[in-house]
Amino acid sequence: MDIGLSCSVWAEGERTGHMDGIGVYTRSLWQAMNDLKLSEAADINLKPYAFGRQLPTLECGTPKVLSERFKLHALTSGLLSLPLANSAAIRNDVCLLHATDHQIPNIAGLPVVATVMDAIPLIHPEWMRKNFRGLKSTLFARSVSKADHVITISEHSRQDLISLLGIPPAKISVTPLGVDPVYFERISAPQKESVVSKYGLKAGFFLFVGTLQPRKNLHRVLEAFQALPASVRKDHPLVVVGREGWASEDLIPQLKKLEEHGEGKWLCYLPQDEVMALLQSASAMVFASLYEGFGLPVIEAFAAQCPVIASNTTSLPEVTGNAAWAVDPLDASSISAAMLDVLSNDALRTERVEIGLERARQFTWLECARQTLAVYRKVLAAHRQA
Repeated sequence: MDIGLSCSVWAEGERTGHMDGIGVYTRSLWQAMNDLKLSEAADINLKPYAFGRQLPTLECGTPKVLSERFKLHALTSGLLSLPLANSAAIRNDVCLLHATDHQIPNIAGLPVVATVMDAIPLIHPEWMRKNFRGLKSTLFARSVSKADHVITISEHSRQDLISLLGIPPAKISVTPLGVDPVYFERISAPQKESVVSKYGLKAGFFLFVGTLQPRKNLHRVLEAFQALPASVRKDHPLVVVGREGWASEDLIPQLKKLEEHGEGKWLCYLPQDEVMALLQSASAMVFASLYEGFGLPVIEAFAAQCPVIASNTTSLPEVTGNAAWAVDPLDASSISAAMLDVLSNDALRTERVEIGLERARQFTWLECARQTLAVYRKVLAAHRQA
């Protein structure tokens, strides 16, 4: 069973050195599928494909080109229903293509499975860049609707896709994400101290991880942090790990002011091993997003035995269960109260860290791959009968 795995975002992440959540998902899915091939699914053979030019060599090989320009294909497919010009060649190479990101190809005569992490472009178009915002939302909706089957990562996202796009429930499967086993590994005290001191910190800070963009809600986290007593802010500064995104201009001066007052650090992008060291040194990770399709950093923090303060909305309650301090992301006082409780309630902190660790063990990439493989088989069986 030859399956085309679209690796466009993974390839871009390797090229730029900045791997986002979709890139991590694609890479982890391929690795887990490879493990399945060696154990319980010897018939599967994944072949990498991607949009773009001069594609890098990935762990799974050098991707074959779907088209050099996804935006042009999105226009011709969405407005004129034109499939890729090389559809025949792709069809002769694989029996199904899995688009692991929002770059969903239209391939004549070939079933396409599309992973759609969330419906943010449809629910919150204001969080998208302004240029051609309406057209992008329309093209996104059409490309998702054309897929033979949709995979999403939470029941919340599934319900959004059903209600907003009218996709039949039977055409959408939920395959929760997994956590990289490396996050469960305990880092030695000297290693943690080396990373923490490298950035002029000491253990016990609050940690925010995420790109600086509106839906990550950093401005309200900053508001909540500023409401804490001055002594708490000094002893437990706010450390922000995230690249500058769009509409983040107002945040930069606030982050610089935090640093000037000795109450925080903005570390932009860090390698995984340093993020892990920070997770294992933090009083808590504050993850008060306005919308998440899943919230992978939450289970990574659980695995690292880091207390988590998380929003009580969208998909996050599905992921956190009762292991996090649940807060209203629209209420800075709710976030502040949780931050103080994490610091003062040792018994609850210990209990929730243990619950979080057990919860993280329930989310594995191998199980994600098994469920994804079941979708492939289901779609192929339906395609043969059609």
